[in-house]
Parts: sequence; C-alpha cells; structure tokens
Amino acid sequence: MLAFILVTCCAAGCAASSDYPLMKLDIVDSRVLPNVIKESSGLFCTPEGAVTINDSGNDTILYFLNETGRIDRNVRLDFPNKDIEALTANADFFYVADIGNNRGNRNYVSVREVDRHAYKKTKTLRLTYAGNTPSANTPYNHDYDGEALTAKDDKLVLFSKSWDSGDARVYEIAPAPKSQKLTAIATIKGLPGIITGADWDTLNQRFLVVGYNSNLLGVLRPFIAIVDSDYQVVSVSPLERFGQVEGVCARADGEVWLTQEKSPLQDARLIRLKIK
Repeated sequence: MLAFILVTCCAAGCAASSDYPLMKLDIVDSRVLPNVIKESSGLFCTPEGAVTINDSGNDTILYFLNETGRIDRNVRLDFPNKDIEALTANADFFYVADIGNNRGNRNYVSVREVDRHAYKKTKTLRLTYAGNTPSANTPYNHDYDGEALTAKDDKLVLFSKSWDSGDARVYEIAPAPKSQKLTAIATIKGLPGIITGADWDTLNQRFLVVGYNSNLLGVLRPFIAIVDSDYQVVSVSPLERFGQVEGVCARADGEVWLTQEKSPLQDARLIRLKIK
C-alpha cells in the first residue's frame, strides 16, 4: 500500500507544505495500544474514554478504551467489516462507516446506525457519489474514497480521501432516506496531505481533521488541522514522531485523542494532546 501512497501523493502534490498558520500542541501522553487494535481507524470520545474500531480484514468489534489505552470492554456487532474506516455517534446511535474505497471499485459505500444501548443495527444508509464511475477509477488515484466521518447537528459529515486532486470534498449525509447520492457541499484546499480522520469539536465549534502525506522514501508524515464550520482551514500542525494517524476525537475536557495504526516502523498508539 505504501508504494501506492508514494506514487499518488507525489502526483497530487500531497507532500507540499501548508501555507496556513501553525498551531501549537502539547503532547499529554502516548501509549502503545494492545495488538488486537493495531489497525484502529475510527475513534469516538466518550465521558469515560473513547471507542475505536479496526478497519478491513478484522471483525466488527467496538473497543472501549480508557485514558491509558487499555481495553475496558468490547462489543461485537452483527454485520461484516468490508472496509470500516470511521466511527462517530450522537446521543442515541453509533454510526459505523464502511466507506473505504482505496481501489475505487465500489459502486456504493455504507454507514450503519447502531443503537448505543442495545448495540443492534437499526438502519443502513447506502451511499453513492455523484460523478463516480468505478470502472474508470485508477486504484489509489481517484477522489471517491473516504476515511473520515463525524456527526454535527442532525447530519453526518463525510470528508473525502482525495488521492487524485489532493483537495478534500465535504459531503453531508441526512438521517433519511436509506439510499442517498452524495454531492459535495464544499472543497478544502491546501492541506498537507489526505484526510484520514475527522471530528466535530462541540466545545470549540470547529472540525478537527488528521491525515498524512508521504515523502520519496515512503515515510508517512502526519498532520492535524483545525477547519471552521464553513470548511475553511484555520491552522495546521505536523504530528512529529508519529506515523499513520487515522482516528481523532475531541473530548469535553479540551483534550484531543488520536489513534495511530501499527506500521513496519511504529507501534499502534493512543495519543493524547492539547491544542494551545
């Protein structure tokens, strides 16, 4: 996969530095995650800690983490994991986003609504992208992929992983109907890489997005960015010393939690930070 990241990110200019103001970060803690969640992709903060889920090739299980990265409990869900890449929630439901489409060959992706108390699926939203022609897409070199979903007000907000253009597309997903064709409501330009995670920071009324780019040696360089409610980039910061960051969530106490997937060079980690 890193070979594809290298080729496509260089083609799309993903490695270009950002022109936006740098934010200042304090790393509060960084802990190695248990091996069973070495492919943590989605992350949602709760008052007790956070909930995460692994991506494709793994069972569909919610893992409840405390602030040390320890798993307090887990819940198995009753649907398969084709390519789950994001997790968010509101007061009543989890939303499990099976939206990964690196190869560009999926005719539709899906978001499953899961009752937060019974842990049963209550609805599946089947999503297609306006303008997407899977047979015409080149793997790892198209704009119909996604790994970032968050809940804001009464809608879900999906950020594309735009391999080709490098400009993230923003889509809103309504609670109904069950089948929806998505048309971008905004485009985010100038980020220093592709978006792999997002959360709506209710406390500060802003989006937090994370992602990465690749240099010529295939080394991933992650970043975090603040995006305002009008989808304009406010500030960006590199996440130095870290790697394949894919999950992000904002806590009510002001901390921001991230999860990093295991890679040949780094362990899977729970990272806790504060934005100054």
